[in-house]
Amino acid sequence: MCKYCRSEIDKKAKVCPNCKKKQPGIAKWIILGIVAIFIIASIAGSNEENKKEKNRKKDFTQSEIATFKDVKYSIVNVEKTQGSSQFVKPKEGYEYVKVTVKIENTSDEKISYNALDWQMVNSDGQEDAFGTYTADDDVTLSSGELDAGGKIEGVLVWEQKIGDNNLRLRFYNNALFDKKYSLQFKLN
Repeated sequence: MCKYCRSEIDKKAKVCPNCKKKQPGIAKWIILGIVAIFIIASIAGSNEENKKEKNRKKDFTQSEIATFKDVKYSIVNVEKTQGSSQFVKPKEGYEYVKVTVKIENTSDEKISYNALDWQMVNSDGQEDAFGTYTADDDVTLSSGELDAGGKIEGVLVWEQKIGDNNLRLRFYNNALFDKKYSLQFKLN
């Protein structure tokens, strides 16, 4: 039957002999079916990735090694100090908190790292980027790239209230755009 004029035609006819209109083929339905399958599969895959991300451990102690996207992050040392310089001192009632972080690229690709991706949260819930100063002559973590298998250590310094025992160091995969941290270390 013709889809347009409703006259009886051969089921295999591509054009109606009466109204001369091209008959819709099954090909478009097959293509639409394949597209629908791809859409459903991508949604299901995305949901699976979201579940994995939601269930991924994000909170670590200072002594644990955290892995995110095949990169290992660890705290090598935490030191609270007044600094050794007579010219650069923390403000009254504060101390420098020097955190030495280690990044090991165990992935197969080059990665970028940036000191600005690290934030410290104090017991008052204030989250700050690291200071632009150094408390001593430490090697400050800067920014750059690590080849697959590469590793780097560097110091980040914050000024925090003396005796704050609820400090947390957070890593954001991209501090400019991420609203949620990727990893968090509870500092001793």
